[in-house]
Amino acid sequence: MRAVLVLPAAGNGSRFGGPTAKQLLPLMGIPVLRRSLDAFAGLVVEAIVPTSETLHDDIAAALAGSSIPVRIIRGGATRQASVHAGVLASDPTCEVILVHDAVRPLVPRACILACLDALTRHAAAVVAIACPDTVKRATPQRTVSETVPRNDLWLAQTPQGFRRTEGLAAFAQALAEGWECSDDAQVLERAGHHVALIAGDRTNLKLTTPDDWAVAEALLSAQLG
Repeated sequence: MRAVLVLPAAGNGSRFGGPTAKQLLPLMGIPVLRRSLDAFAGLVVEAIVPTSETLHDDIAAALAGSSIPVRIIRGGATRQASVHAGVLASDPTCEVILVHDAVRPLVPRACILACLDALTRHAAAVVAIACPDTVKRATPQRTVSETVPRNDLWLAQTPQGFRRTEGLAAFAQALAEGWECSDDAQVLERAGHHVALIAGDRTNLKLTTPDDWAVAEALLSAQLG
């Protein structure tokens, strides 16, 4: 199947702190965004990167020389709007769309391949890991109201993928009806599609805080030997 990657990169990384958007920061010498993109080399025919006007030139510089053809487009006010813009801009001859977090630079290739394989049988798929920890639901006063059974809980990662035709219809419906979904897979869920769960990997970190950065550097160092 011909696949397109949508790599939303409009965020300014406010939770991370600092003057530079975290997707542009170097991870062992290479921008995080570039590492996230390069993980898909040979698996997608192009990448569409929705971003802000402010970040456009820096994003272009970070991705210069990639082996994957890249188109940088204007993103939306939310991640959901940016992904929708990316889907609309995708090549109509492509069959599936993969969406990946700009700040998940260590995604294993096996996860991407498994997601693509699932899309040969399902309208949508999400890489996720079974919840390993006990989950507590809190009261407004931050005391425990209950312990939540976790045997059927999964923690979503990316990539998340869907067939282009179904994705176009689902995101259009979300816009028309004002849905606000927490991730891309939920848009397909609300549109009535079954979403396949694909086994993820604990090393597929989303870099959110400086502590995550230290872990990512250690993991990358180990991978590079």
